[in-house]
Amino acid sequence: MDYKKLGLKIGLEIHQQLDTGKLFCRCPSETQDEDPDYIIERTLRAVAGEFGMVDAAAMQAEVRGNRYSYNFYKDSNCLVELDEEPPKRIDRESLSTALQMSLLLDSRIVDELHVMRKTVIDGSNTTGFQRTSLVSTGGLLETAEGGIRIQTICLEEDSARIVGKEDGKVSYNLDRLGVPLIEIATEPDIRSPEEAREVAKTIGGMLRATKKVKRGIGTIRQDLNISIKNGTRIEIKGVQELNLIPKYAESEIQRQTSLLKIEDELSKIRISAGKPTNLSKTLAKTKSKILRTALDSGGAVFGARLSGFAGILGREIQEGRRFGTELSEYAKAYGARGLFHSDELPAYGINEEEVSKIKQKLEVGETDAFILIADEEENCKKCISVASDRALLAANELPGETRKALPDGNSAYMRPIAGSARMYPETDLSPRAIQKSLLKEMQKNLPTMPEERVKELKKKYCLSQNLAEKIQRSDFLRMFEQMTKETEADPVVIASTFTNAVKSLDEEFILQEGHYTELFNALSAGKFSKEAVPKILEAWSRTPDKSLDSLIKKTGVKAISQKDLEKLIRKIVEKKEKFIREQKERALQPLMGLVMKEVRGKADGKIIMKILKEEIERLNTGKGQNK
Repeated sequence: MDYKKLGLKIGLEIHQQLDTGKLFCRCPSETQDEDPDYIIERTLRAVAGEFGMVDAAAMQAEVRGNRYSYNFYKDSNCLVELDEEPPKRIDRESLSTALQMSLLLDSRIVDELHVMRKTVIDGSNTTGFQRTSLVSTGGLLETAEGGIRIQTICLEEDSARIVGKEDGKVSYNLDRLGVPLIEIATEPDIRSPEEAREVAKTIGGMLRATKKVKRGIGTIRQDLNISIKNGTRIEIKGVQELNLIPKYAESEIQRQTSLLKIEDELSKIRISAGKPTNLSKTLAKTKSKILRTALDSGGAVFGARLSGFAGILGREIQEGRRFGTELSEYAKAYGARGLFHSDELPAYGINEEEVSKIKQKLEVGETDAFILIADEEENCKKCISVASDRALLAANELPGETRKALPDGNSAYMRPIAGSARMYPETDLSPRAIQKSLLKEMQKNLPTMPEERVKELKKKYCLSQNLAEKIQRSDFLRMFEQMTKETEADPVVIASTFTNAVKSLDEEFILQEGHYTELFNALSAGKFSKEAVPKILEAWSRTPDKSLDSLIKKTGVKAISQKDLEKLIRKIVEKKEKFIREQKERALQPLMGLVMKEVRGKADGKIIMKILKEEIERLNTGKGQNK
């Protein structure tokens, strides 16, 4: 794609959890999976912000009418998280980390820290708002394609963790609520999907350099803000996989491009939407399981005509997703279980005869389409109207939306894009001045950046560029450096073990530091070869209480003696004498494979290669014929 011609603009918002205490109370930030000590239930409602307006996203959440329950743990929660006690001052360690990042990105730090409330009533905050504080503005990040301006750096509290969902009720754990997040937002300066990935990777590396961030899935999330010429700004929330960032961007470009074509097509014809119509009697004898379930439980089936939309609802706008999917997601956001449209029928147990009856009842012509929703009667009316309004909007504009990142690289509608109406000042916390003396001291002790760290690792431990980058990005950098001090094992082998063998282990069987110390000490003592390390780790990770010596014996990887290895190699060389004389230097690799197969990880590959070369040379020079 010609991204410049498309007018592509991408901005990133990176949210990174900090490995400190919680932001506005002194509770630990630990995951809880046990039964809670208390369960608290609440409903939330939208209120006007500082400018007297109600945020559209908050109003949508209220219309759904959900109830929310919260799991409370006495040993890791307090009244602050229940909104029954005022918040405490911002955690000092969290603030220090945010200030460090501001200095690293040359961002202008504010004179005073003011905490704001951001209306959020989807249940993820017990208060109905999220506390956030602007730390700095501006700054610059250099990439291979040019500079990316930093918009803001904020410090905010993470939301509660959703643990269950059923009709009209959502359950949350309070373990994650209040965990500090650094939010780094860029200006929409990113010029391509691949550059978006590189920017996220670079900022992620800078955050890890502070040594104050949590690691693992879910601890860092990227939101993408994407627009193209004549399109609109779309926010894709919750991207966790770094390498999928280009796919999300490309998918959204395809979606907006497709919707602009539909807009152009619809703007040239007359379109309209019929009133929501009860079709329950028309479909009283249906055998469709979905419709039958609604009708048998006292619900209804409603439909509406979309004049001029024949063939449009089935139009593909993203890989595997159609325009009808957009309407369905809007309906679901307001409480519907799903939506059918005429371009996909007959199907789902709805037969041809029933489709004809629906068309007759709704007065659907050849150029028209229709939509169906089966649910409680009032919910049907509300959600049919929402879906119809979204269909009509397609002829005039692309609406700004907040969309959820899906695992396949596509996205799904969540809510209208939030605006400034949801922000207002925190009344329970006074402003906090940022001391200039503190910033001067911090400037002297800024962490080493990833690129410099890689150079240090290469020089100090003789690692390749690729291996140095891998270990620098991994969760095992500290352990790697510890093992190089405590054992005499080759740093290259230690780094390779942590970035390859350990990475492939099942997460629930990760070993402790003591295991690795014993492993590398035994390796440098010659008890087994480096080729046997993955096999030993796999066995040990599943039985961590076993002794290393017993595992070496059980896995059959005890190192072969130098004498026995020489004897084995000499025997193979003599057996393959004719092959060696024919192939000359080309015989080395095939013979290496034969020896490795025989020793099965009981000897170091470098030692095998050295002995093999010596034996082949003896054969070719005649020095070893009488042995």
